[in-house]
Amino acid sequence: MTDRDTPAAPEEPLPGPPAPPQALAQAAGTAPAAADAPRADTPRAEEDPAARRTRRRKAALRWSAAALVCALAGTGSALAVTAPERTDIPGLATKSDGRYVFPALTLPPLPPGSAVPRENKSRHAADLRRLLLPAPREAVGALAPAALPSPAATGSPAVSPTASPTASPTGSASPSASGTAPALAERVDCTTLLADEKDPAKLRALLVQYACRAATAREWTASDGTRTRIRLIAFGSSKEAWPPFVELRDHGNPKDIDGLRSVAPPDWDMLYGVNFVVRETPPGAPGTQPAARLAYLSAGDIVAVITMTNPEGVSAAAFQQVVAFQSALLA
Repeated sequence: MTDRDTPAAPEEPLPGPPAPPQALAQAAGTAPAAADAPRADTPRAEEDPAARRTRRRKAALRWSAAALVCALAGTGSALAVTAPERTDIPGLATKSDGRYVFPALTLPPLPPGSAVPRENKSRHAADLRRLLLPAPREAVGALAPAALPSPAATGSPAVSPTASPTASPTGSASPSASGTAPALAERVDCTTLLADEKDPAKLRALLVQYACRAATAREWTASDGTRTRIRLIAFGSSKEAWPPFVELRDHGNPKDIDGLRSVAPPDWDMLYGVNFVVRETPPGAPGTQPAARLAYLSAGDIVAVITMTNPEGVSAAAFQQVVAFQSALLA
């Protein structure tokens, strides 16, 4: 047998590309159904527009509710801090410096045709009783002097050299349950001021000489034990009021206070048209307050005397407050 007669060996096929997994699966008999096999080139089904809107609406509602809760919480916190008084909030309370809480001060009405006093030479046309500083909220004691001369029946008391400064009071006002002052003080005799002085002879002569026209007074004792006395005396003009003011300023000597001395004019923001002088007792010990403080005021035709006493010491802030408020009503 020759080589030509020998049959040729079959040629082996060349390796081709690997069969796809689907074909292998079909060959193995485990190919999935055609309906279940996703096509690679088929795009993802679009989401239902109604469902997408519902989901967005729910998300917007959740964010809106969260924002509303945060806003309400912030508002509530702000109200909790700002609504109460600062001294009522734990950690923010400060020690009181002795100042009082007064009712809203208003200038009294003027008679028809009367002008507002604009300088220290003017005469006050308003009712003197309405120019008197009311008692503060802290007033717990009597709001009228313990012993006032009886006012004249005419309502315009005149000074008499023989008038008794210790006559029984008439028409004194009693404090209300809340400790507030009466709306209107009572008229008193001009000799009321004499009852406060150790030696009132010269002051009495000046009151007669310069014809004191009217007087009013108010007293109260605060919850801290400070007793306050205010006296207002009106004259016919500023020239007639000046000599009694000078006498009190230079020689005033209250009978229940010892050791008064004049002090340098404090740096207060006083109103124009009000002259004032301050006197006080020396402090009992370093760091303590004086037991008595006095202020003499001159505002046109009116002379005012403010006396504050407390064995434990009179607060400088309360004294300045009373003097400033009374001056504001007279300026």
